[in-house]
Amino acid sequence: MNVFFEKAVPVWITGREKEMNLRVQFKTAVGKGKAVTAKIATSGIYQMSVNGKFVCYGPARAGRGFFRVDEIDLTPFADREQNTVIIEVCGYNARSYYLIKQDSFLTAELLTDGRVTAYTGNDFTARINPEYIKKIQRYSFQRPFAESYRIISGDTYFTDTVQGTEPLSCLPQPNYLKRNTPYPLYEKIGAKRILGGSFSFAERESYWRNGAFDALVAKPEQSEYLFENPDLLITEECEKLQLSTPVSNEDKALSDGTYGIYELPYNATGMIGIHIKSQRPIRLYIMFDEILSDADRVDYLRGGCCNAAIFDLPAGERTLRFFEVYTCKYLQAAVYGGNAETEFFMTEYKHPPLKYTPKFGDAEICKIADAAVETFRQGSVDLFMDCPSRERAGWLCDSFFSGRTEYLLCGETSVEHDFLENFLCEENYVNIPDGMIPMCYPADHTLNSFIPNWAMWLFLELREYLDRSGDRKLVERFKAKAFGLLKYFNRFENSDGLLENLESWVFVEWSRANDLTGGVNYPSNMLYAAMLSAISELYNLPELSEKAQKIRETVYRQSFDGEFFRDHAVRENGILKAAADRTEVCQYYAFFFGVATPERDGKLLETLIHKFGPERNSNTEYPEIAPANAFIGNYLRLEILMRAGFKEDVLKNIVGFFGYMANRTGTLWENTDTSASCNHCFASYVICWLEKLKNII
Repeated sequence: MNVFFEKAVPVWITGREKEMNLRVQFKTAVGKGKAVTAKIATSGIYQMSVNGKFVCYGPARAGRGFFRVDEIDLTPFADREQNTVIIEVCGYNARSYYLIKQDSFLTAELLTDGRVTAYTGNDFTARINPEYIKKIQRYSFQRPFAESYRIISGDTYFTDTVQGTEPLSCLPQPNYLKRNTPYPLYEKIGAKRILGGSFSFAERESYWRNGAFDALVAKPEQSEYLFENPDLLITEECEKLQLSTPVSNEDKALSDGTYGIYELPYNATGMIGIHIKSQRPIRLYIMFDEILSDADRVDYLRGGCCNAAIFDLPAGERTLRFFEVYTCKYLQAAVYGGNAETEFFMTEYKHPPLKYTPKFGDAEICKIADAAVETFRQGSVDLFMDCPSRERAGWLCDSFFSGRTEYLLCGETSVEHDFLENFLCEENYVNIPDGMIPMCYPADHTLNSFIPNWAMWLFLELREYLDRSGDRKLVERFKAKAFGLLKYFNRFENSDGLLENLESWVFVEWSRANDLTGGVNYPSNMLYAAMLSAISELYNLPELSEKAQKIRETVYRQSFDGEFFRDHAVRENGILKAAADRTEVCQYYAFFFGVATPERDGKLLETLIHKFGPERNSNTEYPEIAPANAFIGNYLRLEILMRAGFKEDVLKNIVGFFGYMANRTGTLWENTDTSASCNHCFASYVICWLEKLKNII
């Protein structure tokens, strides 16, 4: 039963609901009223405007076959007797970690003072966006297509009464879900020009390609990912620009053949905007990234993404806004064909302002706290994402830490609820073995591509979610998945009761530890024991608690060499033998999951506290112990130190691990360096430690 829409039905351009990357502008009109509301659901991404003014971006995502309904207050925008409403939808219809590949549709209805006055299936017309270049390269492996435009002079479709002429057909009603997450406020920040220079054009012997080209182009399912021969290769055109060495320049004007570099106040996520005025037709190249390179350049290819767009513009003055959301602190704009006056801004897409306000006396700690809050806001709009840039994907394990952060900062669990509920939309997941749970969701996965460890983290999070929310109903809905996962893992248990030779991508952390996952991986078994304990508590299964304890004891006996825990064991002539490899993160796993204890293993704990951490030189201090990375080793380290009461050491480590990040980007990073995302939601968990330490700051 549809309890969300009174009259609206799903529609799309006739016969084109399976087409890739189709941008459709749906149009209707609404009158003025005391309360004007829009209800919207779609399988794609949408932007809505009223009388040409931007209103919102959405939707909140859900699992396969389900779609959350946005309810938007249009009253402040519908201030005329007749108001033009545009809902532009991009039906990507391509596999990604960002959106599930599903047939395109829009369901929408407008209500004036509680009465439906316009709805899809009756009052909306549509046209295909005539300016967007449809056949274009992907943005990244994890996200669908990039964007570029050929702007048409004098197009007034967003403000006039001219109707679209594309034929629309009604589609079957899907399943709708309530959106529980709060809506962004679309705060606006400006960018200031800091550098500039000139450029020329030159062909290259070869051009950049990433996984979206190389790894996929040879596969039979290529057509589900990208276009074989795009009409525009943005990155290739941008690579032809040969930039001079940048010099300081704060001028708003860009003359023909010059470029400017612009800086936002912090690494931000949202829709890039440009107000531009030119006397002649021009081509505008826009490149962006979270950092400046050592040579003061914007590396728009860093992270394997197409952080670039091209606008072909007629003469005149206009305001442009990107359709999709991206993350950057720096923008690089180059103009060819004429002079232009430019002003850059960003319409932010992030969690609305929080109830929690960090208050610390130390200036450096304040910067780290502000960076943690900013990172959380950008990575937790409709679900817990890893990064709001390269992927915008809902990853497990990351969410374990983000769930704790939401409860501190917001005093509620609305984002976590919707994130978890999404996993319940499918009984069995496409391309994932029976019983296994996807590593990120909602997402499309290649055959048998999953992280078994991340499925374990789900139930650790669910156990804590129950304490935070009291939501027993949602926990009970996961019971079948818990039993399915137990059944899946049971076939990998060896005669010692340990998991051996797990399938697919066994993930410990981004470090040497990920090279030591064959055979019996001890960190994975430490996590497995914790998962069994969590399921035992969730569903009153004491036998699982006993099994978990036996696994901890066996791991301790096999892995600990008297000084450190070894990472894995492999079979030699059929006999399981612990290898000598030892990593820093393995030690943290041991303490975090209760295999090691401060009472029994105090000497190791003291070594970890005083000989490891941000100031350790891994070349001279225990060089045989491979160092940990930010995720998740350094987080487990700080959690262990907090539990053991070493608060001063935790505070010192926080400054060492995160101070330089906060100073450089105003956000917290995926890794300890800038090789990946510089804005990762799990990193916001730092604020939870700072809150516990505020009495000593």
